[in-house]
Amino acid sequence: MNKNRSTLRKSELQFFFLENAVIIVLTAFVVFMVFYRPSFRSWANLTTIINDCCMYGITALAMTAVIICGEIDLSVSSIYAWSTCLFVILCNSMNIFSAAVITLLVGAVWGLFNGMLVAFLRMPAFVATLGTMYTAKGLAYYITEEKPINTGNPMLATIGKINIANISLVPIVFLIVLAVLYCIMRYTKVGRNVYATGGNYEVARLSGINVKLSKIIVFVFTGICSALSGIMYCTRVYSGAATYGSDLTTWCVAAAVIGGTSMSGGYGGVHRTIIGILLMAILFNALTLLGVDGSMQRFIRGLVLVVVIMFDAISKAKKR
Repeated sequence: MNKNRSTLRKSELQFFFLENAVIIVLTAFVVFMVFYRPSFRSWANLTTIINDCCMYGITALAMTAVIICGEIDLSVSSIYAWSTCLFVILCNSMNIFSAAVITLLVGAVWGLFNGMLVAFLRMPAFVATLGTMYTAKGLAYYITEEKPINTGNPMLATIGKINIANISLVPIVFLIVLAVLYCIMRYTKVGRNVYATGGNYEVARLSGINVKLSKIIVFVFTGICSALSGIMYCTRVYSGAATYGSDLTTWCVAAAVIGGTSMSGGYGGVHRTIIGILLMAILFNALTLLGVDGSMQRFIRGLVLVVVIMFDAISKAKKR
């Protein structure tokens, strides 16, 4: 009996380390940086990490809901870039609030288009959102004539200067999005349906859940959050370009999976994604402080994504 218990504990311990291997390694790296590079733990650098991670984090939260629903959205990076361009153009001809509302609505339309393709035409989300990714990116290049565009909107500049102890408006918006999404996924019928749809599509459908509506909702929200992330970026740089956010998709997927969301759907939580968001932001901030060039950082981004998905697959096989 004692031998069986010991074996069970050993198996549980092995599974824990397997499931959390990436978090453990990244946390160890953070501890190393704290002692190796004093500038890493300075308040100025910490606020930079917070401001930067929350911008992409807004979209990462929405991506988490899409993955829980059993899908993926590759178009978020292009919708983000498109939104920066559209928002800046609108800011040059109208007030900032109207520009923001229109940009968010257009983001919702992009998400609705993705959701319709996946839910009603039963297109694989990878294929549908890949097409949308190139479409949105192409439109962004077209309306900007393949060059960055700027805005001198005084209200945008005023909002961009808002900060408390060097923390900008972006983290506040992030927390609002987190609270809204957490409540929806945790306490509402919509959230329960999303989990059920991602867990087992056919069982959810046969039990009377409107699985098509669940898929559409998560894609619409992702489109809105991608546009919102783009708007937040514009409050810092006062410009838009089709090249912005090229690594957003990779970043969001990695953050969600590091936070414990399963790529197979039906399991995870937007609150858990905070861990992945922070670790991803800290990792790349540390690489910059260590003098790692941009090309190598892109390689590491791809490597991190491959590793977290690999461990997710291994842990699922271990569970089975």
